[in-house]
Amino acid sequence: MKKNTYKIGEYGERPWGHWKVDEVGDGYTKKTITVNPGGCLSLQSHKYRSERWKIVEGTAEITIGEKVSKFSTGTVIEIPLQAIHRLKNTDDSVLIVEETQFGNILDENDIIRYEDIYNRNQIIFVADMDGTLTPSRLPMTIEFADFFEKFIDKHTFFVVSGSDLKKVQEQMPAQIINKIAGLYCSMGNEFYLKDQLIYKNEFIPMVSLIEKLKQYRKITKYSGKLFPNYIEKRQGMINFSVLGRDCPQEAREMYKKWDDFHHERQKIAMELAKMYPNYDISVGGNISIDIVPHGFGKEQVAIKLREKYPNEKIIFIGDRTEKGGNDYSLAQELLRSENSEIIAVNGPDDTLKFLKESI
Repeated sequence: MKKNTYKIGEYGERPWGHWKVDEVGDGYTKKTITVNPGGCLSLQSHKYRSERWKIVEGTAEITIGEKVSKFSTGTVIEIPLQAIHRLKNTDDSVLIVEETQFGNILDENDIIRYEDIYNRNQIIFVADMDGTLTPSRLPMTIEFADFFEKFIDKHTFFVVSGSDLKKVQEQMPAQIINKIAGLYCSMGNEFYLKDQLIYKNEFIPMVSLIEKLKQYRKITKYSGKLFPNYIEKRQGMINFSVLGRDCPQEAREMYKKWDDFHHERQKIAMELAKMYPNYDISVGGNISIDIVPHGFGKEQVAIKLREKYPNEKIIFIGDRTEKGGNDYSLAQELLRSENSEIIAVNGPDDTLKFLKESI
């Protein structure tokens, strides 16, 4: 069986630098690996592939088995199948290496780590954004951002949001988006490294569903003012809000207070779930309902992370982990595997407290 999961242009940000796929062929993949000054890849081995490293720029300290050697520009080094090895940049300038992988199975998850200065084998953090890392629909506070930026410098941290990239950029500082290990937008239907889109899912909703949402808007018993953008089509999902997403913060708080008493969103979600059994319907944020086809909900984030990190402990932090909440499917999917932990919070203050206690 032959399997090559890499794609040309695929990019990976790492604590030591980054890599990019330049060429993919039958039984091989070529990458450019850039190692920052002082950067050090984990001591590792691969079950299915051998590798060839060519030093393009800089000086590399390379470990193969018990032997540690330094190599300069132009040198070619062979890494045998299953050999324990490591690449390190001990200089003050960047190290650039052309890596060619050879094997019948070529996949980024084919890695066994023995030592890692960045502690990537310990804990993988993933958190909801709205209501967990940021106040609902508001920017991350300065206090939270200052601490969080330092935290993600030392920990592998993914963020998942029901919002699209544009809205995430309104709530999270750019330097944090650039430092996290990855950003899942639109319930995981888009994945970004920094601002580079890695993949996206397509979804065309049923016409009858859209008409039903319009009807809910017409018959709502909420007496306050309604606003535009009440059916928002995002990548792989629909976000529905009787109130309308273009509402001011004051109206958002008024509707939430009313809905906490009347449970309009919960009733709508339950009715839609019976009418459209092929969709997952969940209450999200303070004013909205998230609608996705089966498999397009946040649970896909848990599946992808567990594929990428089969042995590491994964901790998920979310404010809607209860049944019916839009973090529930992710939490439940993670709990299907061992070495997972769910942290339910009631807002960014709870999250900050938990992260400080995790140091």
